[in-house]
Amino acid sequence: MTRRHSLTLAAAALLTECQRSGQPFGQRAELGRNISDPVARRFYSLRGWRAAWDRNSAQSLSHAVAGAGAHGLAPGAFAPKPLPGHATDESLTIAALAYARALSSGFVNPHTIEPIFTLERNSIDLAAGLAKATDSGDLEGWLNSLPPADAEYKALSAAYVTAIGQAGLPSAPIDGAPVGSSMAPADQARQLAANLERRRWLSRTPPPHRIDVNTAGAFLDYFKSGQQTWSANTVVGREDHPTPSIQAAFRRLIANPPWRVPTGIAEKEIVPKGAGYMAREDMHYVDGHIEQAPGPKCALGLVKFDVEDPYDIYLHDTPGKAAFAQPERHRSHGCVRVENAVSFARDIASETGKADEFDQALASQHTAQVELGQSIAVRLLYHTAYLNETGRVLLAPDVYGADDKLATALGMRQAAAAAHSKEPDILLGP
Repeated sequence: MTRRHSLTLAAAALLTECQRSGQPFGQRAELGRNISDPVARRFYSLRGWRAAWDRNSAQSLSHAVAGAGAHGLAPGAFAPKPLPGHATDESLTIAALAYARALSSGFVNPHTIEPIFTLERNSIDLAAGLAKATDSGDLEGWLNSLPPADAEYKALSAAYVTAIGQAGLPSAPIDGAPVGSSMAPADQARQLAANLERRRWLSRTPPPHRIDVNTAGAFLDYFKSGQQTWSANTVVGREDHPTPSIQAAFRRLIANPPWRVPTGIAEKEIVPKGAGYMAREDMHYVDGHIEQAPGPKCALGLVKFDVEDPYDIYLHDTPGKAAFAQPERHRSHGCVRVENAVSFARDIASETGKADEFDQALASQHTAQVELGQSIAVRLLYHTAYLNETGRVLLAPDVYGADDKLATALGMRQAAAAAHSKEPDILLGP
């Protein structure tokens, strides 16, 4: 029996009281008033508390839910279930909204996975959308419109379907392999499912003028008017100082910045090395805090992209340029070091005619702020599966250990544990 067939039968069992196609499933004069879910309650209020479902629409829901596997979701999690005290119509509504919510903004709350998460979430009016879909008879079309529609999401979905259904090497082009991890198909599937979920969390309309930093792959992409115009390697937070998943913006560059050493770093890594070390590194106390003076030894290099967030996470230059050529670039305390940062900053400054001002500020060798006259968004994204520059799916190491936690929350623990014990370790790619 196929998964789709079993789900259809499950839905049919719930709907046995209705024998004639088109007959509604409402069992009370007014439906939805006692539902605890405010979205479901609003759905019924939009309908004047009338029944919404008949056998045809219920079968459409069952057919749509059967396709959840393509998104790394378990179809059984969304099958309509009899609920005590609720009419069949209400049970169908609750199931439909649960699936719609998972497709549109994720099945798992990101705050249960990420210690810090401020990325802009996707948000739509599910009650109004479901009401329109049930009235128009295009429930499947509406549900299919909810997940991300970009090429990267589609490629990850295709790779997931291949990995979850195969016995040997996948036919999907997967170039990379997490270091030290099994590349059995079930392990690939766990990683891909986690990354599909991360995409569903995000707004479908990111700021067209932005910097996206992939903290798993340690690189950034710069977008102007929605088009990528610059890419660079980065150095990001190491395993014990992960770069958080945040979204903020900056409006100024700081030329020749000093480094105000965070208290924790100062106490653990600077003070124990003594006064001689601090003198050699141009460090001294300012207002009770250790500060490294601007100059060739400053950890922030020659420019800081002054991202405005409450976590003191920002982008900056570095004197340690050799690290950008290393394959493993998780080496910072959380901030993002940018390859060719001065050239990148000058390019950004030139967009509003501030390139000369920026160059003069640099040449002064004194700390100076250069107001850009525009705001540029920054998103720090932990994506361990993504498309590379040739359009192939790449699997990166899960340095922060978040994939397993997220895959488990998606209900994949048992399947992965069983597969790991059976499948050999496989490295993929040509």
